Amino acid sequence: MPVDPPPPASLPTEGELVELTVGQVAHGGSCVARADGRVVFVRHALPGERVRARVTDRSHDRYWRADAVEILEASPDRVAPPCPHAGPGLCGGCDWQHASPPAQRRLKAQVVVDALRRQGGLPARVAADDAPYGGAPRDDAAYDAARDDKDAPGLAVSVEPLPGVGGDDGLGWRTRMRFAVTDAGEVGLRAYRSHRVVATPDCRIAHPLVAGAVAGRRFPGAEAVEVAASVRSGRVSVRPDGGQDVADGHAGASEEGPLVERVHGRQFQVDAAAFWQVHPAAARTLVDAVLAALAPRAGDRALDLYAGAGLFAAFLAEAVGPDGEVIAIESDAAAVASAARSLADLPWVSVRPVRVTARTVRGCVGSAGGVDVAVLDPPRTGAGPDVLAALLALRPRAVAYVACDPVALARDLAVAEGAGYLVDEVRGFDLFPMTAHVECVARLVPAGS
Repeated sequence: MPVDPPPPASLPTEGELVELTVGQVAHGGSCVARADGRVVFVRHALPGERVRARVTDRSHDRYWRADAVEILEASPDRVAPPCPHAGPGLCGGCDWQHASPPAQRRLKAQVVVDALRRQGGLPARVAADDAPYGGAPRDDAAYDAARDDKDAPGLAVSVEPLPGVGGDDGLGWRTRMRFAVTDAGEVGLRAYRSHRVVATPDCRIAHPLVAGAVAGRRFPGAEAVEVAASVRSGRVSVRPDGGQDVADGHAGASEEGPLVERVHGRQFQVDAAAFWQVHPAAARTLVDAVLAALAPRAGDRALDLYAGAGLFAAFLAEAVGPDGEVIAIESDAAAVASAARSLADLPWVSVRPVRVTARTVRGCVGSAGGVDVAVLDPPRTGAGPDVLAALLALRPRAVAYVACDPVALARDLAVAEGAGYLVDEVRGFDLFPMTAHVECVARLVPAGS
């Protein structure tokens, strides 16, 4: 039986240390380096650094993975991680604890731009005020030249900060968390690309209400613990998935009934199991961005796809008024129930409890024609070409696309451009500090409008 030859002696084996010069940021919280002509995705590094990295995965033909374990030449944006659980081989919940908050936002802006250019085929650049690191090599010299030119064509992308509990330190913001559980019953998070659970009862990005709700408690036998906090009311729901709560001797929720959230003076009663933005300032920030993108008018017909608990539908309804109409489509039962409670005073909002598909989008308006404005906030995989084509066939004068994954967003925006719409704005928001995640709001308008 033929046997594969061993790797050349010059190539590092898994677990071996290798010295690397780190290049541009990559989607997902790593940076790109090269070893013997092969791409290496390096975590815990920053662009422009020289590091000694441990190879953690060489199972792929086209690339390897590695962790920077020693920094030989540091970036000026490197900081000491504020969390004791951050670092190679430790908690995998955060990606950028070793970067200053402004540097994190520049990295995320660069990831969004790369996705728009490479997956979407759209002209884009990092906004001049957020220009990325000058010392990091890139594959595209033309992009390097354009990024600092304020008059360069294309979308200028930046990532805007959100106010946190302690200001712009990136800590204490996460109001909803799903903790794993260690063998000893402590709450924790998994190591990167691993099933191993690292105990993190003092998680630094958890909101104080969340951290306080699990402090000193153990959940032996539980597979996970869901914690959801309402900052406005101070209420917290703690829901172990099986097992027993040693602190009070029972399993189940610490609070019953929906959590109360408040946005721009409006109250939402949200089931703990329904989706709600995890950053305390996220809901207000996204509502403002969507309304600015759509400019809804009195009497408009508005469409809200993947409507969740009714956040955007509520403010669209206030804008279009009782002479207008808002159609909200959402399939999750907990979210639909939450929307029904929160929108009961807005009878011109119709919540349709169905899955968003091309068919349901086409059928939502019946024989009454199109819609004036639309917002969609799909899951991480994006809306997809069929749903987007069905939406744009209704010919809204403006669409706000809310996205939590830049690559999926870029693919869908390419579909929109092929359907006769232009992308005239993409805004990034740092809803998830310390992690690689970034939220975007893109505005689509008909070509020639």
